[in-house]
Amino acid sequence: MADEFVFAGSVKDNAPYAKQKGRVDRRVIRTFRENFTMDSGEEVVLLDSKERGDLFEVRIVTDNPYAEVFIEIDEWRNDNASAAELLAQPDTGRLLSNFQAIDGGHPAIGYTLLYNPDIPEDYDGRIRVVLRNRIKPNKHVFGVPGSYKSNGNLATPVELGFTGGLTLSAGGSIADISMDDNPDLLGFMMAGSPEVPFLNNPGVSNHLFHSAKGDSVKPGVLHPYIGIAGRPILAADDLANVGHSNRMVHIFFDAIADGLGKRSIWGDSSAMDIYVADFNNSTPLTTTLAVNDRMYIHDHENIHFPGKIAAIATNQSLPTKFAKNGSGTYTGCLKFTCNPGLRLPPPSVRAQADATTFLMGGTPSFGSVTTPADTNPKVRVYRAEVKRFKRISYDG
Repeated sequence: MADEFVFAGSVKDNAPYAKQKGRVDRRVIRTFRENFTMDSGEEVVLLDSKERGDLFEVRIVTDNPYAEVFIEIDEWRNDNASAAELLAQPDTGRLLSNFQAIDGGHPAIGYTLLYNPDIPEDYDGRIRVVLRNRIKPNKHVFGVPGSYKSNGNLATPVELGFTGGLTLSAGGSIADISMDDNPDLLGFMMAGSPEVPFLNNPGVSNHLFHSAKGDSVKPGVLHPYIGIAGRPILAADDLANVGHSNRMVHIFFDAIADGLGKRSIWGDSSAMDIYVADFNNSTPLTTTLAVNDRMYIHDHENIHFPGKIAAIATNQSLPTKFAKNGSGTYTGCLKFTCNPGLRLPPPSVRAQADATTFLMGGTPSFGSVTTPADTNPKVRVYRAEVKRFKRISYDG
């Protein structure tokens, strides 16, 4: 009995002993829970019973492919399967049964883990199903690429799609959402709308798998910081509150450069300079952002995440390649240097800030971004269900 705790963490054995009196109990039972969340490090016991019966199906649907499911049937136990692991390395499990992940998931519709024996699986002892969230907090979501390893034997993403450098586009679904009206709505749209691509940035390699340390690590697809775990929380810069009644702000994106100032392939050592200019006023712009903040820029139908701010310079001259007719007279600009920068420089962004708002008026804005992953990457469980036929109950 003691070795059971090795496989299920802190889950306690509260089931009655099989030697207790049994009674005939011929019922088809569907045990399920819907629409709840699990904190980082939390375990939820869906079923823990001593009985005889036939298992038909275990189906778990969550907004995160790194949620785990532990199943115990008599003396057999699985090894905390996750959709991320099974999609990377499909495993049919036991003879005449399988544990599989349904492909084609999305945070808005869920990632499905399914245990469905080819024929109903007979058991005569213990049956237990436990859900686990072992996704660890991470303050680098939307930040700089690098190396990452999951907790314990939880699968580790091969690519770090949660880092900065990506642009999310959702067409008209976010074009009319303004930070003035609802600063949280954009983040919720990105975390849970089927119209918005989830945070999966292709081509960002996890350095862990480039070394010997990665040989013993279980690889996984996608990454743990999608869904509500990586929901962007946006805080717009307060550009209008600088004593001017009219600010016509333009944002320009320079090309990617590496640490030596040479043009380079986008990645860990790359950087991008982003200029913010005011064409209506000569007073230098100031900012509420700080070095090490993670930056976002909302441009109508697109939201850009250039990464972590490495440097901020004030009272800068706008490079002539961005200025109208090559003029070098635009001064008082802000310059943000961000790592890793956007893979491809997008077109410039224009926004109006007036005296009636403390944010950039209308839809466009820029500022800092944080996520629940900073402290508590939760997992949303859409549905957790076990179907079985109970023949005998050992409940006294």
